Amino acid sequence: MYLAPRGTNDILPEDQPYWAYVYDRVAEVTGLYGYERIDVPIFEETELFARGVGQGTDIVDKEMYSFQDKGGRDLTLRPEFTAGVVRAYLQHGMRTLPQPVRLYTTGPLFRYERVQAGRYRQHTQFNVECLGEQDPAVDFEVMSVAWMLFSRLGFQDLVFQVNSTGCPACRPAYLQALVAYYRQHEGEICADCKRRLERNPLRLLDCKTPSCQPIIAGAPRISDYLCEECRTHFGTLRGYLDAAQRPYTVNHRLVRGLDYYTKTVFEVWAAGIGAQNAVCGGGRYDGLAEQLGGEPTPGIGFGSGIERLVLTLKEQGIPVPGAPGYPAPSG
Repeated sequence: MYLAPRGTNDILPEDQPYWAYVYDRVAEVTGLYGYERIDVPIFEETELFARGVGQGTDIVDKEMYSFQDKGGRDLTLRPEFTAGVVRAYLQHGMRTLPQPVRLYTTGPLFRYERVQAGRYRQHTQFNVECLGEQDPAVDFEVMSVAWMLFSRLGFQDLVFQVNSTGCPACRPAYLQALVAYYRQHEGEICADCKRRLERNPLRLLDCKTPSCQPIIAGAPRISDYLCEECRTHFGTLRGYLDAAQRPYTVNHRLVRGLDYYTKTVFEVWAAGIGAQNAVCGGGRYDGLAEQLGGEPTPGIGFGSGIERLVLTLKEQGIPVPGAPGYPAPSG
């Protein structure tokens, strides 16, 4: 008997109401904020992700589903949305539109990674991208889209995790200090971190191996190395969060897993789904368009896995119309 490949799922009839409920809230919230739908190909040139996501990241080094087509072209099933959306923005001349350009999409992504609750090798993601504006007010807007979506889904105990990863002007000094610190602990870190130390030091802070956690805890903080521009940007964003009374924690080890992030990075955490409690993650990527051969174009966005949102709905016991156990209509 054949089984679904490991890391994939069938969405059975009893789960369809949950998915419909999420998609309805996505359409509602993106409409309120003026985000328009875009769909990009399921596969792109491998180089797009190698340049955009970054060599030395786990995604590029270990997780991409890549192949050659019959014409000998190197192609990859998309492991994330942002590089493809920015490619489409550049290819179709969206710089001529009123800025910022607000886009969203949903669809399957593919990563060969360890299977765990809410994380699969084929998963479906909701993505928001806001391109063409550097003002931290846009950071707050994108974060507000996430907050409103999860609030309208009915999630409880929401909190932002935020950090600044600096920019090309201030990050090199931080990386130098981080590498110097880790050289003192090279014999204590895991094999993956030894590789990251040589190829992509910022990813050291993203390690989940238990033996590396005390070393991460003692590592230099990037907040101590931010330039004036990055410090002001982050302070302004925090001021918006304070004014809106949005709960947040400055998480000094939050760097996200992709090379293109600059300045703001964030996640939203919700109760009820165990250790992997982030229901979305994203950040600013002001240099990505240039990496892909375009004109400088600031941008910020986030992604949220639909499977994780459905799991959270179930774990928090949120009533969903049409789902098993939902009260039948009276009369």
